[in-house]
Formats: sequence, C-alpha cells, structure tokens
Amino acid sequence: MKFKLLYFGDILINPKKRAQHIADIRMQFHPQLKKLVEHSPWNNLTQYMVPNPTKSPVTTKHVGGIDWNPIITPNLKLIAELDIQMLHPEIVGVPRSDIDNRVKTILDGLRCPQNEHEIGANTPRDIGPIYTLLDDDHLITKLSVNTSHLLDSGMFDENIVRTPDSIFMLIDVNVRVAEGTLENLPFMV
Repeated sequence: MKFKLLYFGDILINPKKRAQHIADIRMQFHPQLKKLVEHSPWNNLTQYMVPNPTKSPVTTKHVGGIDWNPIITPNLKLIAELDIQMLHPEIVGVPRSDIDNRVKTILDGLRCPQNEHEIGANTPRDIGPIYTLLDDDHLITKLSVNTSHLLDSGMFDENIVRTPDSIFMLIDVNVRVAEGTLENLPFMV
C-alpha cells in the first residue's frame, strides 16, 4: 500500500524546545493520517480477523495522558519504506542545508512519543486520539532523501509564517508486510 504525506513548515536543527517542535510537526501529519484510516484497508481490517474480530486497525498507546494511534505497528507486522522529497529555500550544497539533522527531526515527528518528555506542552489533549505514522522509527526499513531548491514558497497559504528554515516535504510511504498474518492480509495486495 502506498500513500503520500505533505509537510510545510520549519524543520529546526537544534530547537530550544525540541519536544514542542516535534509535536508541531506531528500535528501537521495527524489530520492526514486520520483521513487515511477512514479508507480501505484500514477501515475494514476487522472483517479479515477471525474469530470474533475485536481489534482495531490501529493500536492505541497511552503516553502522557494522550491517546496515540500509530498506524504502522509491530503487532500488525507492518514496516515502512520512505522516499522524502525535501524542498528548501537554500541553494542546494550550501553549508546551511543540514540534511541529516532535518531528516532525524522529521522521523521523530512521524513516530509516536515514547514517553511524556517527548510530548510538547501545547499538544492538544482534547481532540481524541492523535494519529502518527509509526509506532517507532525502527519500523522504517528503507529511506531515501532527495533535496532541491524551493523556488517559490508563495504558492502556500499566506497565513503561514515562512522562515529560512521553512521546508516543503512530500513523503512517499510504502507500507510493507514483514510477516503475513490474517490481520495484515489487506496490505499484501
């Protein structure tokens, strides 16, 4: 199964409030992932489970008083391959374009927080479960990153504050089955 996630905003390399920065990134992915699980195969996963299906296509984790729903989890034996297209305002190849730390930051934003210290103070607590792509980043088995110069950020919403750290990312996600089970049968197509 393949789908795309979009991100436009800052990817700070060493933010002072790292947990909040990662939380802000997570909250850009949350509505996209929430919409994804409304569609097949996520929404009808229970019909493939026997007997008496009771599991949800996502596993809820409780961290820091918030429910988190990662959609790629070890219990479903799913893994992810990511192809990241990163467009940033700097000319490619200048010292300011720190790719490895930006990739680490975005990967942290794609995974569920592992403890309370990884949850930002401004993370909403009253919106129901927050969806994340990954239970943990060890479920990524393939990663490729391509960078390019973002020629015009004017195509984005005028209300979004643009800074030299603003990046547009298109993340191609390929969900793979690590081990076939009845629960992950819909993902083998």
